[in-house]
Amino acid sequence: MAAMSIGTGVLLVSAVAALGPRHYWQTLRDGWQGPVLKMYAILAAALAGACLLSLVVARFAPLEFAGYAVQVSFGRDMAKAWYLFWPLILTPCLAVVSERTRETVLRTWLAAFFVLSLIGIQQYFTGWPRPQPIPGNEPYFHATLFLGHHLSVASVLIFPFFTSLAFAVTPKKSAPLGWPRPIWILASVAGAACLFLTFSRNLWGALPVGIALVFLLNLSKKGRFAMLGGLGVLIGAVALVPSIQTRALASIGITDRVELWKANFEFLRLRPLTGTGWHHNLELAAAYFQSKTPGQSGFVGHAHNNVLEVLGSTGLLGFAAWVAWNLWILRRAWSLRTQAWACGVFCALIVLQLNGLTQVNFWESKVLHQLMWVASWLMIPKQPLKS
Repeated sequence: MAAMSIGTGVLLVSAVAALGPRHYWQTLRDGWQGPVLKMYAILAAALAGACLLSLVVARFAPLEFAGYAVQVSFGRDMAKAWYLFWPLILTPCLAVVSERTRETVLRTWLAAFFVLSLIGIQQYFTGWPRPQPIPGNEPYFHATLFLGHHLSVASVLIFPFFTSLAFAVTPKKSAPLGWPRPIWILASVAGAACLFLTFSRNLWGALPVGIALVFLLNLSKKGRFAMLGGLGVLIGAVALVPSIQTRALASIGITDRVELWKANFEFLRLRPLTGTGWHHNLELAAAYFQSKTPGQSGFVGHAHNNVLEVLGSTGLLGFAAWVAWNLWILRRAWSLRTQAWACGVFCALIVLQLNGLTQVNFWESKVLHQLMWVASWLMIPKQPLKS
């Protein structure tokens, strides 16, 4: 996270230095005049405002269980809200550079994804650089890269993976972004392998959905049948591997998640409009379990479901703003789907939400970095690529 935050600062300083403070400010103002960024600003402000309102209510009328009430710190609790407004800074900067420069930026992003995928594959066997053993599949390790957790990789790497896959199968150009098609195929295969080796069970179910969408949106009718048939055969073959069956059928974590879902339903019932306060459903879960079974705290954490996390922490008002933000971003990607990069982003957004059925990936800082990055590309007034 430190490296990501430093990178954000470096980008800002570089943009100001390259354009000059006055020109940089004018660039931002010009970008904000467009209807797309104006609409995005409204949606981002609505979501951040709903989160803030939930904290205000929690501050003056906190929920309490087993003698514990949430303690609100507006500065700390609202810290992540800046991510929502980052596209308002990044999009105008991307808009003023040339198409060739944007292609270079996109190639760099996807080249880094290729290299990281190769690191993830070897990490499954060696554990380097951050060993996270797979329960029941010793002596192998989750592909976590440098992110610290396999579920983070499952929700971050999907964006460059599906973009690469869309470039690999698009019939429009033989060398998208100047790279021959075999390179895109290799990057896609490496990325798929790395994502699979995260051993995220939910991703195992969501990944084929996204891949099938890429095929359906980019291939001819004949090509779709061939690739979807091949995908089905591959899934069937992988499902026969004993270690895969063991992992897929393991009951670990299921009961704990169900209990957390029940707790967040209770938070929603008690505070239907504003919830417990943004993020505070996590800490309140321990007190909730104490109130039900004194002396036993249960499995404590976030809601392990995007929808229940938003409902439990920010209520129906926050949920409405969150749904509006997500639907608008999906619609932007869908409107640009004829361009391979945007098609890939659209499919990744679908998989992100499927992953979010059993984890709270939307509010994870590492995922927010990636999500706001692709959102910025979707809002460039003059679209960056012809392919």
